[in-house]
Amino acid sequence: MTSNRFGIGLLLRICLILVNLLLLAAAWLKADLLFTYILLILILAVQIGELLHYTNHTNRELKKFLDAIRHEDYSVNFSGHKLGKSFRDLNEGFKDIIERLKKARVSHQGQTELLKMVMESVRVGILVIEENGTVSLMNQAACQMLNCPQFHNWDMFRKKKSAFASQLGDLDFEGRKLIHLDDREFYLDLEHIRLVGERYYLISFSDLKNEIEQKEIEAWHKLIRILAHEVMNSVTPISSLSETVQHMLTNSAGEPITTEEFTIERIHDIREAMGTIVRRSRGMLNFVEEYRKLTKLPAPNFEVFGVKELLDEVTALMKPQAEKAGVSLSAEVAQSKLALKADRKMVEQVLINLISNAIYSLEEQADG
Repeated sequence: MTSNRFGIGLLLRICLILVNLLLLAAAWLKADLLFTYILLILILAVQIGELLHYTNHTNRELKKFLDAIRHEDYSVNFSGHKLGKSFRDLNEGFKDIIERLKKARVSHQGQTELLKMVMESVRVGILVIEENGTVSLMNQAACQMLNCPQFHNWDMFRKKKSAFASQLGDLDFEGRKLIHLDDREFYLDLEHIRLVGERYYLISFSDLKNEIEQKEIEAWHKLIRILAHEVMNSVTPISSLSETVQHMLTNSAGEPITTEEFTIERIHDIREAMGTIVRRSRGMLNFVEEYRKLTKLPAPNFEVFGVKELLDEVTALMKPQAEKAGVSLSAEVAQSKLALKADRKMVEQVLINLISNAIYSLEEQADG
């Protein structure tokens, strides 16, 4: 009976409206009941309004859910548990997705702060410039070596530090070069990075006078490139899955989906996508934490795991990125019980890197 509570409530309201209509018909036949007739009309209007409010409960909850995602408000609560099992399941799905989004956001913020801490701890000057000229990162070492505050615009940087910027030109080269500034020599490395369709310029430089040996400089540059490469390969599929979730919540016109389109199956698809995002975010966080010491590669944690399970998870993670690039991605394992003893997270990261490189190589080729 609990599962049909919404239907019972709806039927009861319809019956009350029918009773009121019968009373209206009876009052209409008697001229001396004019006041009663007017009162019944008012009651009928209230009944109809209350019926509409009652039947629109799901729409209100769905709008509340979509508004919470749009405004990143993860403190919202959902009601409707008294209306039956279907409403309770729907609200539980809403709550689960909100909680997963909240965890993913906290995890992403933690990873960003950790990466900033790593960038601030190194003795190499680091500049990250977006294609539109925004300086998205300028660490403390860069400020100290160039004797300048943090700039957020490349044009302003070039005006204030023209001697340094002029030797970089239009940032159209890649690789290493030696530059001179105020009787000092800087060993500079410029890399072009493409992340989620946007182009970034990663500039790392160091004062040769403060370096003990060339190998140490190369080690820093290599570490920065590895961090940038690994983070990029993890963030790209996360971003693709996030776009997939966004498409699940909007129709072809870019508007929030209606109640009829928001099915339990769609909730399960969103939960699965968010679970993959959380899983990959944790893997990236663990990877960055292992490299935080900047002294040695993380020791492998050997365990036995199924090869098919791992390949299915990596395929699900990378498939949105592959489809976006027009590349077909699939995985087949002849023996479903095939197992491997290795560090699962390291193997997963290696597979992500290989697939990312393959997608990058095939995205401009026909029949990729």
